Amino acid sequence: MKCVLRLEILTELRLRLDDGYTVRTATEAHDFSSRERSAFGSKLARAIYFSCALAAHADVAALSSIAVRGGASSIMADKKTDEPYKRPQTLTRCEQITHFLYNSETHEVLGRTAKSWFQIALFYVVLYAFLAGFFIALLTVFYQTLNDHEPKWTMDNSLIGNSPGMGYRPTHADPDVTVISFNAKDPKYWSDRVDDFLGPYYTIAPKADAYAECNYGTANADPITPCSFKVDLNKCAQNDYGFGVNKPCLFLKPNKIFGWTPIPYTKEEIESEELQMPANLQAAILKLPTDVIEKNIWVSCMDMDNMNVTLEYDTHIGFPTFYFPYANQAGYLTPFVAMQIDNLPEGVTVKISCRLWAKNIVVDRQRRLGMTNLEVLSNA
Repeated sequence: MKCVLRLEILTELRLRLDDGYTVRTATEAHDFSSRERSAFGSKLARAIYFSCALAAHADVAALSSIAVRGGASSIMADKKTDEPYKRPQTLTRCEQITHFLYNSETHEVLGRTAKSWFQIALFYVVLYAFLAGFFIALLTVFYQTLNDHEPKWTMDNSLIGNSPGMGYRPTHADPDVTVISFNAKDPKYWSDRVDDFLGPYYTIAPKADAYAECNYGTANADPITPCSFKVDLNKCAQNDYGFGVNKPCLFLKPNKIFGWTPIPYTKEEIESEELQMPANLQAAILKLPTDVIEKNIWVSCMDMDNMNVTLEYDTHIGFPTFYFPYANQAGYLTPFVAMQIDNLPEGVTVKISCRLWAKNIVVDRQRRLGMTNLEVLSNA
């Protein structure tokens, strides 16, 4: 602003000099010629310009000094209001663990406040409740497709097929042990295994009302009430089922297939040579009445290594057809045939193969259909 005023004064002064005005100093006055007036005006202008520049520089310096003083004052004021710097404390390992378990300053447990723990617990409760509900809904839909009484797929539509296999008892408690190895001096283990197998058959008497009395005049098993199977043992009922006298008894039985009904051979088919039935079995069957012959699944066993062992059947050598079909009847008991092995050599494993005889039973040794293999070792 001062520079502007000085420039205005300079302009007015030069105009007056050009018009012939007389400028006097404090002591004397001079009349200026035209050339002198011009030289004097230029000098005066330069003097006023430098004076203005110095004044502007002084103003900027003053403003800068004020700004610096103001900033320094504000920083000093801030420093006065802030707390003094404190060096963080160094905690020991035990103190760090304790501090993590419970922070007394923030009231955090395991790094979380009570509110945070509540929120995360609520989240997982809702999440797992949803997952459990979804899983239960899937199971409910799945179980709606199942039948509690019979399998969905049976006979040819099932993996089991329509030709039963064959099993035997007793077996070792370890399923990987397939050899029936026994000692006649200590037969308790195997006799106990036989007792476990025959136990359900001996409990039929108290539940006689739950079973039907069937005979060869009965066409097929009732789908609701099963036929009772009476255990009728002769030689096999003695000497710990023969294990105590080196004449063990084994119990052969067909596997259960839901809805499967056997088709026995007729008397004429058994008499024919095309069937290739063992001669001893054929002779034993033909001694029976015709109605018995044509209503049984027959069993035959043979010594695979020709060890000259004797295989004798106790009371019966077949499974009557009136025990079939199996329809998941409550308390159903599979019929069995008792076979006693005699003349067992000591310390030698005897391999025996048994098979079933019926029109609709396929015998396949590779797939173990309609037959079974067993091994017996006497250590007496």
